[in-house]
Amino acid sequence: MLNRVLYYYKKEKKLLTYFLVSSFIVTALDLYGPIIVQDLIDLAIPSKDLDKFFTYSLVLLILYVFRFVISLYSSSRGQLMGNKIKFFMREDLFEKILKQPDSFFKERQSGDLISRVTNDLENVSSLLYRGLEDCLFSVLSIVGALVLMLKFNTKLTVITMIPLPFAIYFTIYKNKKLKVGYVDIRKNMSRVTSSVHDTLKTIFFIKDNSLEKEKFKRFSSDNEKLLEVEKKNVFNLSSLMSGINFYNQITQLIVIFLGGYLHIKGEISLGVIVSFILLTNRFRIYILRLIGLADIFQRGLSGIQRFSEIMEISKENDGSNILSDEITSIKISNLSHSYGDKNVLKDLSLEIKKGEKVAFVGESGVGKTTIFSLLKSSLLAQEKTIFINGKCIRTIKRESFLKRVGIVDQNEHLMNESVLENLKIIDRETGTEKLEEAMRLSYLKDVVDSLENKENTRLGEGGVSLSSGQKQRIAIARLFLKSPDIVLLDEGTSALDNILERKIMDNITNYFKDKIIISIAHRLNTLKNFDKIVVLGQEGVLEVGNFNELLEKKGLFFKMYSDNDKV
Repeated sequence: MLNRVLYYYKKEKKLLTYFLVSSFIVTALDLYGPIIVQDLIDLAIPSKDLDKFFTYSLVLLILYVFRFVISLYSSSRGQLMGNKIKFFMREDLFEKILKQPDSFFKERQSGDLISRVTNDLENVSSLLYRGLEDCLFSVLSIVGALVLMLKFNTKLTVITMIPLPFAIYFTIYKNKKLKVGYVDIRKNMSRVTSSVHDTLKTIFFIKDNSLEKEKFKRFSSDNEKLLEVEKKNVFNLSSLMSGINFYNQITQLIVIFLGGYLHIKGEISLGVIVSFILLTNRFRIYILRLIGLADIFQRGLSGIQRFSEIMEISKENDGSNILSDEITSIKISNLSHSYGDKNVLKDLSLEIKKGEKVAFVGESGVGKTTIFSLLKSSLLAQEKTIFINGKCIRTIKRESFLKRVGIVDQNEHLMNESVLENLKIIDRETGTEKLEEAMRLSYLKDVVDSLENKENTRLGEGGVSLSSGQKQRIAIARLFLKSPDIVLLDEGTSALDNILERKIMDNITNYFKDKIIISIAHRLNTLKNFDKIVVLGQEGVLEVGNFNELLEKKGLFFKMYSDNDKV
C-alpha cells in the first residue's frame, strides 16, 4: 500500500518539492518569531530604546507578512498536488472497474463502488496533502520548539514536558478506537449510498406500487445503523480533543507558575516567559493538528485500503490472439455450464456459418441467456468448447472479439445524454448518412422527430422520457451503426408491437444477411425465416430444425408455438 502512495507522489514530485520547501520555510519562520519577541521584551523595552523597539517591531511585521505569502503559496501548491493525485487515482480506479467481468458487478453494490470513486478518494486526497503537511511539519515544529525551550531554560522545559508522555499514550489509545470506528462508518455509509442509489434507480416502480413507506423504512434502518456507529466515534473523538485541551491548559499553568517563580528568583527574564508561552501555544496548535490528523488519517487510510482492494484484483484471464479478419464461423463443441450444483447447459454442440440465422428457444431456466453470456465472454467457457474462426474463444483477446459483436437485449442501457450521444457512443466517426440510415432501419426517425429538441433531446436517467419500445429502437439503431459480424438478440424486440417487430426483424435479417445472427425469442413468429432453431430443455437440446420442420415434428416447439398462438 505504501508503494502505491509513493507512486502517486512521484507523479507530482515537482509540486511535492515546492510544497515541502515552502512549508519548511513557514515552519522556520514560526520558530524564529518567539526569538524576536524575547529580544524585543528583554532588550528594547527595558532599555527604553525606541530605535531598537521599532526595529524589532518592523522585523516582526516583515516576518509575519513574509510568512503569510509563503504560507499562501505552500497551501496552494499542496492543495493542487492533492487534487491532481486524486484525479490520477480516480481515473486509474474507474478504468480498473470498467475492465472487471460481469461477475464483479453482480457481487458488489453499485453504491459501494460509487463511494469508492467519490468520497473515498476525497479522503485520500486530504490525507496525502493535509496529512503530509500536518504530520511532517507539526513534528518539525514541535521538535524545533523543544530545542528553543531547552535553549531558554532547561529546568522549565523539563518540568513542562512531564505531562507529554501521558498525552501521547492517551492519543495513541484513542486513535486505535477511532480506526476501528471509521472502518465501520465506511461500511455503513456504503449501505446508505447503495440504498439511495437502488431507490432512485427503481423510483417509478416504487411510486407506481405505493412502496415509498417500505423503501423509507429500509433506508431509515440503514441510516440508524450508521448513526449508532457514528455516535460511538463521536465520544472517542470528543474525549480525545478534550484530553489534549486539558494537557495544553496544564502545560500553560506550569509555564506561568514555574516561570513566574524562576523570574522572581532572577533565573529567567520576562521575555523568556513570554517566548515560552508562545512556544507552548505552538505546541498546543501542532498537537491539535496532529490530533486532527487522526481523523484525516483514519478516513484517508480507509480510502487507500478500499482503493487498493480494487486495484489489486488480479487481471482477468484474456487471450492474446487479436481478431483481424471477419468472423465467418462459430463452433460450439460439448459446451456445458453450471451455477454451483445446478447444471444449466449440458453437452451442447452446434456449428454456425456466416450468413446463417440461429435461434434458441425453450422455457425459462434452460440456459438460453447463459449461452449468450458464454458467447460474449461475460462468462468464461471451458477450454475448447467455443471456437471463433477455428480458434478457441479463450485464446482470443476479448476486446477485439466484442468489437465484432452487436448485442441487443431486454435492457436498453441508455445514458442520461442526448439521443445523438446515445447513438454515437458506438462509433464516434459515424457520419450523418449512416446515422440516418440506422434510425430509418430501426424506425427511430419518427420518435426523434417528435422530441422537442430532436436528436439533441436529453433522455433523462435510464431514458425515463421514452417508452420501452422507443428505448429498444435506440438499442437496435446502435446495432445498425456498429455493423458487427455477429448479431446477438436476447429478446431484442420484445418491447415492440407485433407489426413493428416484424418490420424491424425483416430489416435486421436483410441488413445482416451475410453475417451471423443468433436470437433468443419468446415470440416464435419472428423466427420463420431462421435457418436453424434449437429447442432447449432441462435435459439439454431437445429439437433442432427450421421453423416448418419443427412444426411438422409436433414436438415441444409445436406445443410452444400453439400455446403462443392462443395467447
